[in-house]
Amino acid sequence: MMPPFIRRCPDCGHVGWTRSFRVETDERGRRLVECPSCQHRFEPVDNPLLN
Repeated sequence: MMPPFIRRCPDCGHVGWTRSFRVETDERGRRLVECPSCQHRFEPVDNPLLN
């Protein structure tokens, strides 16, 4: 069984399931996620382009 994937907001520190953070794409094509608590948008570290 795989462990659950969690994500932490760098602004407010909210920790939750990866699925609870909404994923968006900005005008430059970057993948951004939005914190469900404070609506802060940030680029996740688990970006597939980093591999």
